[in-house]
Amino acid sequence: WNFENKLLLLQAEQYYCEEDYESAKCSYDAAILSAKKHNFVHEEALASELAGHFMLETGEGSASLPYFLLAEKKYCEWGANAKGESLKLFIQEQFANWEKTSEPDISPSAPAEPDPRKRRAS
Repeated sequence: WNFENKLLLLQAEQYYCEEDYESAKCSYDAAILSAKKHNFVHEEALASELAGHFMLETGEGSASLPYFLLAEKKYCEWGANAKGESLKLFIQEQFANWEKTSEPDISPSAPAEPDPRKRRAS
């Protein structure tokens, strides 16, 4: 259980690189939920931040804001105040005209297993 969220986050990043965005979204959400379930506040923060960047970079800007806000909250809860402040400034710059929501809509659906046919050749 103590590596579950890390594996899920690595899978999310792999799916993102493979442009399997649906599986990436599911894996980011699963990583966040796993970190939360096992009280890994710092890893919940990291997974939330990376999910926010994923959403922003794939054209889901409005959906990314709640992930960034959760990441900021969790970094500060963990005691990483400088990181929380840095993320707060990023949020203010990136989303100056957007309506803030409190929490991301994280579905507890299980991520798909990696499809070996989708792996890119090195």
